[in-house]
Amino acid sequence: MKAVFVGIVALLLAQSAPRPQFEVASVKANTRGGGTTRRIEPQGLTYLNVTLGEFIQMAYDLKHYQVQGDDWITTGGGNRYDIVAKASAPASEADLRRMLAPVLEDRFHLKTHRETRELAVYVLVQAKGGAKLKEGDGGEQYVTRSPGGGFRYQNFPMAAFVNLLMVMRSVGRPVIDRTGLTGRYTFTANLQDLPAGATEDDLKRAVIESDTTVFSALESQLGLKLTPTRELVDLLIVEHADRVPTED
Repeated sequence: MKAVFVGIVALLLAQSAPRPQFEVASVKANTRGGGTTRRIEPQGLTYLNVTLGEFIQMAYDLKHYQVQGDDWITTGGGNRYDIVAKASAPASEADLRRMLAPVLEDRFHLKTHRETRELAVYVLVQAKGGAKLKEGDGGEQYVTRSPGGGFRYQNFPMAAFVNLLMVMRSVGRPVIDRTGLTGRYTFTANLQDLPAGATEDDLKRAVIESDTTVFSALESQLGLKLTPTRELVDLLIVEHADRVPTED
């Protein structure tokens, strides 16, 4: 009985404890365009030219497909933001990400609720014979063009690769990683049969056009397989967010 009482008291104290917050945070609509900056340091973060949907994913530890809201929130639609925030003391990356939640709630007047819905999804698994991936070298994660027409993925975790798959219109639904691959991997793949010397327009067209070659290419080149199914998925529903944030 005493153990139960102690557990209840601990839970109440945890619920009543104030959430850690940034000491100072600058939040502005991005009007300069250009590239995207994503940088997390021991005592703060700098994210420039980023969608509100990505900030929500960071703050609440969600995947892209778990955030449901207006298109301008989830895909940007020309609406991107700069957040530069500093904590009063060094914090872990996970804590810094969580500190974004009160910033979004305050500056965007963000209001949300959670739901569980059944969705059509793809599950990413290892194909027969196993994955054809090599362990990375522990360095930075990045993507470069391959002379053969595809891309070289350096030090990629499966979570990041799954996010790339979900961008492809031919996939067109959430992808859940069930490969069991927990490391960071380096591999080369040409999932959309791009020719050597493909232009930037070729690359953009390959991403947005429906092309089923990605399914067979995944299996033949990487030893991975997308399996369609339906699953219950926990979602965060965005009820309201201001398109123009409060800057002060």
